[in-house]
Amino acid sequence: MPFQDRYLRLRRSNRWAHLLSYAALALSPVWGGAQPAPSPAPVVQDGPSFAIRGFEIVGESPLSGADVSRVVAPFLRADATIETLQKATAALEAALKDKGFALHRVSLPPQEVGGVVQLNIVKFLIGTVSVEGRAVFSEANIRASVPELAEGSAPNFRTLAVQTAIANESQAKRIQVALKESQEADKIDARIVVTEARPWSVSATASNTGSAATGNDRLTLAASHANLFDRDHQLTLAYTTSLERPAAVNQAGLNYRVPLYRLGGVVGASATQSSVLGEFGAFKSTGTGRTMGINYNHYLPPVGGFRSYLGVAVDDKQFDVTQINGVPLAGQSVRRSVPLTLGYNARMESDTAVWGFNVDLANNLTTGGSGNDVASYQTEDTRITTVQWNALRGAAQYTAGWASGWMWGVRGQFQYSANALIAGEQFGLGGATSVRGTAERPLSGDSGALLSAEITSREFSPGLRVLGFVDAGWLSNNNATTSKPQSDAISSAGVGLRYVQPVFSITADYGRVINGSVLPATVNSGVPKVGDDKLHVNLSARF
Repeated sequence: MPFQDRYLRLRRSNRWAHLLSYAALALSPVWGGAQPAPSPAPVVQDGPSFAIRGFEIVGESPLSGADVSRVVAPFLRADATIETLQKATAALEAALKDKGFALHRVSLPPQEVGGVVQLNIVKFLIGTVSVEGRAVFSEANIRASVPELAEGSAPNFRTLAVQTAIANESQAKRIQVALKESQEADKIDARIVVTEARPWSVSATASNTGSAATGNDRLTLAASHANLFDRDHQLTLAYTTSLERPAAVNQAGLNYRVPLYRLGGVVGASATQSSVLGEFGAFKSTGTGRTMGINYNHYLPPVGGFRSYLGVAVDDKQFDVTQINGVPLAGQSVRRSVPLTLGYNARMESDTAVWGFNVDLANNLTTGGSGNDVASYQTEDTRITTVQWNALRGAAQYTAGWASGWMWGVRGQFQYSANALIAGEQFGLGGATSVRGTAERPLSGDSGALLSAEITSREFSPGLRVLGFVDAGWLSNNNATTSKPQSDAISSAGVGLRYVQPVFSITADYGRVINGSVLPATVNSGVPKVGDDKLHVNLSARF
């Protein structure tokens, strides 16, 4: 019919503009930046009406039959017009794009309209894939990071965006994908633009996060490699001791991370051994002993600057008998926990702010292993009545720019448990990354929350800023006792300094306690009291 031929000519004239625009929009989570808006659909004047009783899909459809039926069902009508056909074609094409199939196009072939209408699905393929900007990483490595992007294929751009997001978590490389019309008919060429750095690093960090009993200083040596075996395997190692009392402090940590690009996830394994509590490098110890764990994170398709993933992890934690002045505490046994954790992690980056959050639910697995029983738990704390504990944990942070280069931010953490917990699974308060102005983790409880707010100045010289902060934390306990009150809270305020250069950094925070713990000093001589203060200093050098 004449009006149909006119519609087809308009569709063909805009084919490449539509295709590249849709593909660019689908790739926007991958390579960011402003992309051209899709060309407007051609508008054709309404003509005679006719009946549409069904649609027949011709060509390879990546959508299920049920999905196609759901999309085109609203356009089955007795008084259809050319506009109805336009809308049906656009709706099916939009459904393909939403599922990531941006190189699939829908067209209306010449036919007698009325009754069953044919819609053609045409698949455009990748012509060539080129890699630009690489020097350290091999071309095979870059291509293996995005297996969805291959010559002769029609990639799913949601899958491609996930693979690129995983690749860009590397400390040593960033990739961006750009598209252009190929010189070959009905094909699109792709460029992978690489920004890279040395894959290995070594660092040394000195801080005063220790204690009088174990040495006030902490020295951490760390090393990492981001491309073992040319497969983006990442290994991180850290060791911490005290120069003041080296025999009292031995902390070692190992983390191994393997990206599974085709699966859309990352599998990891970690192990730590620690004679004291505290953070060291990328690791954290909540008690003396050792930990081993495995985890898997499955990445969800990015949306603009929004990234998220689902995680599952199993950890095996052993907490050794507490020692006082080198003497084991009489009657205490080794305690063990084996939490299975399910979680969700999200992060959003925009031109003006960065924010993120995570929520985790941990459940202790009680099968196998000595120390993971009520009797062992009660040698530490008689409040405990079960090893089948659960804990809901989470954290959030928000940072935004302010006037004239100033910044402000808030961060928080929480834990809720209806069970009395061993100390290693409790929510801790105090220290350089918690309520500043106190020692490291002087208080802990079954449930708790931390809230911190900071205002950071503009740079007074390259890399130099000052800040002011307020920190506050709350705790609560089940089956309260004298040493574990039903509720407690501490807060502090102070000022800090940040000096960051490419190869070294200095962090210094002075905090003063403005609200102290309700615990008396006779129960815990290290509890924070009003007026207590501390200068937290951290020096780091990278080689």
